[in-house]
Amino acid sequence: MFRTGDDVANNSEARPRWRVPRTNNPKVHRRLQEALTEAVAAVLYGDPWEAQQLIGQFERAFGQALGHRHVSAVQSGSAGLRLALLACGVRPGDEVITVANSDIATTAAISHCGASPVLCDVRADDYTIDPDRVAVLIGERTVGLLPVDLHGHPSDAAALRAIADRHGLFIVQDATLATGARDRGQRLGAYADMIVFSCSPFKPFSGIGSGGLVATEQPPLWERVELLKGYGARRGATPPVTYYHLVEGYNLSMSPMEAAVLAVKLPYLATWSAKRRLIGQWYAERLAGIPGVGLPQPRREAEAIYRTYTVQVPQRDEVYRRLHEQGIHAALHYVPPVHQQPVYRERRLRGADSLPITEALAARTLSLPVDPEFTEAEVDLVCDVLRATLAMTPRP
Repeated sequence: MFRTGDDVANNSEARPRWRVPRTNNPKVHRRLQEALTEAVAAVLYGDPWEAQQLIGQFERAFGQALGHRHVSAVQSGSAGLRLALLACGVRPGDEVITVANSDIATTAAISHCGASPVLCDVRADDYTIDPDRVAVLIGERTVGLLPVDLHGHPSDAAALRAIADRHGLFIVQDATLATGARDRGQRLGAYADMIVFSCSPFKPFSGIGSGGLVATEQPPLWERVELLKGYGARRGATPPVTYYHLVEGYNLSMSPMEAAVLAVKLPYLATWSAKRRLIGQWYAERLAGIPGVGLPQPRREAEAIYRTYTVQVPQRDEVYRRLHEQGIHAALHYVPPVHQQPVYRERRLRGADSLPITEALAARTLSLPVDPEFTEAEVDLVCDVLRATLAMTPRP
């Protein structure tokens, strides 16, 4: 068995010199070096209290940039999912419908609330949850939906909203792979009760470590997240009381350092998102018509931002290996799908036996690199290498 792309990338002895990397963050950071150095220095050498204020400043700036009224900066996208579910009132014994072709953070967030994930199959064209299959999974214990905007493709939240309203369900939108995308001419999350973003290094809007954001238009939900992420505490109105702890909360706020770095990068998000869409078009034009290759087909109303350009190819594992040999940093997402992971072998999730599209995609999908710094020549190189690799790879 060969190593995954991330394993190779994390092993200095095995790491090749990538001709086309998954991310050009170091290049971006060098270009923004002066502003980043100033921002980081303010945290390292400035007053700690003032550094904490950077978090709130970034929250407000992010909300203004993406059109969200209330934003809470948290430790990670994974933490954001759990906090959002808790804010929506998820309790032990509840069920939340989601997908299996995602990182385990999605289902784990549900389980960590004491609830049970219920798995729904996806659409083959854009890899997102199939609204037509959701309704049949709704049961007496179902309280909400957790769609995933996979690879930067917005899930059909408008269709899901209609279903949720009929059944009295909430929607928490997992947009951890889709910061900067839009849907039906509106900001992402317009049809959800809450939406969660991630800022980890391989995400469309990335910092230097781990970070996430939870956004909502509903003040009570935002207040609940703020309470839960900060030890469940409210500051005392008068001395000597410093804090009142209203619930047993967590320590899940974003760090000032992460907020400082992200604040420097935020003004570029719209430009980077547009470039990701353009790169998606370049890939689509160059890979169209290649026998055996399936291309993503986003909904017409959706403006995907392509965290990766994820295609379907025959003999996927062999193609993946050969791309790495040629210096193309392709990746596998998510293989195997969640319901086939060891943690769920003994604990079968409802819906796990009816995921034919999810399983078919898991056997064939290959994520090609996308980064706003790419030139058209780099996309040409990826496509040329993929085309040559497919030509020499025997069909089963």
